[in-house]
Amino acid sequence: MKISVQDLKTPRQWRASVGCDAHHFEELLVVFSQAYTAFNQTQLADRIIIHPAGTHMKDEADLLFFTLFSCKSGLTYDVLGLVCGMDAATAKRRQDEGLAVLREALRLADCLPEREFQSPADLQRYFSKRRAVLLDATEFATQRPQEKEAQKARYSGKKNAIHSKRSSPAMPGEK
Repeated sequence: MKISVQDLKTPRQWRASVGCDAHHFEELLVVFSQAYTAFNQTQLADRIIIHPAGTHMKDEADLLFFTLFSCKSGLTYDVLGLVCGMDAATAKRRQDEGLAVLREALRLADCLPEREFQSPADLQRYFSKRRAVLLDATEFATQRPQEKEAQKARYSGKKNAIHSKRSSPAMPGEK
């Protein structure tokens, strides 16, 4: 790969490129390597010996770095491949592979969040063991449907008081 862990010299570079410092990267790498071996029944170095052609990652540290870098940077696969010395299709395959291993590593470390609950009691039991809860409540605009029934289903019930004359009080002298 053109860019690697060895290129990161400062804590700021670590946080900017992979989202954590070197110490946390090394801690995650231990679990990531275990997950890689469990996932593929072999280590990455052994796979390279069997299939050396077109290999861009020399070990699990490279794959973890690439995976975290690709998630943090948000680059298109074309640009990600350019930065990392591979084509877009290979960048996509390596990211998919890395994400699958990372998901398994987080599951093994009991850090993977639950996505579904069977009952409110299960939800309460799960969150009673957690110190903090982060919610992404970002709103985003959507295209307004043309059909009347679809519009009703999407209507939030909110009105914009700034643009509505009926909701704003009349100014002195206005009717």
